[in-house]
Amino acid sequence: MTVITKFKVWDNFTRIYHMSQLLLLALLWYSGEQGDFELHFLCGYTMLALWISRLFWGVLGSQSARFSYFVASPKTALGWLKRPHQAFPGHNPLAAYMIIALLLSLGVQLITGLFATDDVLAEGPLLYTVSDSLAESLDSLHNENFDVLLVLIAIHIVAALIHSWRGDNVIKTIITGFTHVQHATPLVFRSSIIPLLLWLVLALLFGYLWLGEASY
Repeated sequence: MTVITKFKVWDNFTRIYHMSQLLLLALLWYSGEQGDFELHFLCGYTMLALWISRLFWGVLGSQSARFSYFVASPKTALGWLKRPHQAFPGHNPLAAYMIIALLLSLGVQLITGLFATDDVLAEGPLLYTVSDSLAESLDSLHNENFDVLLVLIAIHIVAALIHSWRGDNVIKTIITGFTHVQHATPLVFRSSIIPLLLWLVLALLFGYLWLGEASY
């Protein structure tokens, strides 16, 4: 009988982040299309809090979640293309650049959303802190960047499906947190309570500030 050994690669926060990000993006797209700006801003602030928490976790979090662990040099990333079947316990060197691109694009989307307006009902909380011309430019970028974000997400999903088809089921790994790929040395994990609490506190703070703005 063949015994399959599992190795932990993702902590709970990283797993929750991936699933929450997907759900929130879907809700942001839906609410934007439907003109439900109350839901749109609620999800936007929740996503902003999640994004900040992920950046924090990328610096001080579990080993596999840290940028310093999975972001390699461009030469190393391109070299991986010559050995695409080489498995990694986490993001491979090339996928790391996709993660960075997704985080950057998502950051642009969230930050520009703070200055966005539909000229009728919805106004970002920072709209009047900048000039009209800059606000208009940021609003345009908010709309245009969403298409970039969708393309990056599509590429990310296709790459994950290809990996899974080749036997490295990265989708199952991010859901369960475990992989069959063994690391040379055991990965170091930190408590997910820290980033989850940070996410909660930031989400509540942003929600409080938003409700305060809406009451005026």
